[in-house]
Amino acid sequence: MENLSNIELERNFLASIIKTNNFSEISETIKYDHFTLEAHRQILKAIRNLDDTNRNLSIVAVGEELRKIDPEHLAALKLVGAEDATSDLKITAIELVEWHNKRELYKLSLKIQEELNIRKSSSSIVKIIEDSTINLDVAIGSRAKTYEQWEQEIESMPPLPIFQTGVSFIDDYLKGGVTAGQLILVMGDPEAGKTILSTQVLHNVSNGFPTLFFPFEFTVRDYIQNNKKRKKNINKKNLFIINDGYDLSDVTREIKIFAKKGGRFVCIDSQMRVENVENTGTAEQMESEKFSRLAKLAHSLELVILFIAQQGKEDTKGGTHTPMGTKKGAHEASQIWYIHKLKPKYEDGSDIDSNAHKRLLEVSKNKQNGRHFKTEISLNPVLLEFHRKYKGGEDPLPPEVTEFNNNEETSNVEIPEMNL
Repeated sequence: MENLSNIELERNFLASIIKTNNFSEISETIKYDHFTLEAHRQILKAIRNLDDTNRNLSIVAVGEELRKIDPEHLAALKLVGAEDATSDLKITAIELVEWHNKRELYKLSLKIQEELNIRKSSSSIVKIIEDSTINLDVAIGSRAKTYEQWEQEIESMPPLPIFQTGVSFIDDYLKGGVTAGQLILVMGDPEAGKTILSTQVLHNVSNGFPTLFFPFEFTVRDYIQNNKKRKKNINKKNLFIINDGYDLSDVTREIKIFAKKGGRFVCIDSQMRVENVENTGTAEQMESEKFSRLAKLAHSLELVILFIAQQGKEDTKGGTHTPMGTKKGAHEASQIWYIHKLKPKYEDGSDIDSNAHKRLLEVSKNKQNGRHFKTEISLNPVLLEFHRKYKGGEDPLPPEVTEFNNNEETSNVEIPEMNL
């Protein structure tokens, strides 16, 4: 590890901070771990103490503060004082962080070798890499930008794709379809049709865009045979399917590969089938991580991820739709689609339940345009698809629909349609 240390650079950096009396520019970036010598860490601590109390920096002032902290390192301060100040403090800070990153990567390479020697799975090793590298410092200075800078950057970006779901009662209220960059939870009563609605949307989107499906709740053989039986209209070259690799690290890896190839639409069936063996925390922490990681993927890679989630009895007490085992899951979602089964309704003493194929779809969270709504829908038992009958031709707001908690400022935003 000696070749990954640069003691001279550390001294030069500390000298530059003190002699230029300029710590604020890099105070939030530089950390104690960036220094390999304990003496240099203590000198940095003395500098921080002076800066926190708005005192000017000088070798004498740092020496007085260091004497209070640990006088053993005064000799190291003399060597720092002998250094000339650098002409560009920020460049020197970047170099210091770069040396730190190399040391951390070297440690990681040793850890990976250990894991390979004891035959750990590739998914667990990938998890170690992700956890270790996410905290590496790759930027210097504040990441804040002015409103004007953000506006210019966003205007230079291509528009976010909008995916028409092909399901009228969803596209109507989302003003054209689902905008990329969202984690959408599809929840509902047992046997209400969560998978049916999700695959209906997936098949429709696949007619115009590449899609990725994790059908963990059934075999690929059953899935394809059932689609053949019902003569589903699917673009077979656009629908990619993964039926193994159930761990969260495997799922996220496949989604990243899919996104790099240009894919933007993903469906995962379901929460309870996705494992999280690398998380050794509580059950709630294990479940919460699923939603937080998928939400971050959706946002950072500008994806739509339909995630079918279960809801337990304990999760319904507050009247909210919260995924089983986690209070954070609902918070991470951009939208929540919940399918309610209607109570049995027998007419004229008949044994036939007139509500058997009827459902109530509730969108209880909608960050896309703020529109929350409920609408009655019907399940076609032959095609296994949901439909809604309009009572007024092509009226986008049919009478059987109830809107609630409508956000007027966002609900009137027009979103251009994207034809599939």
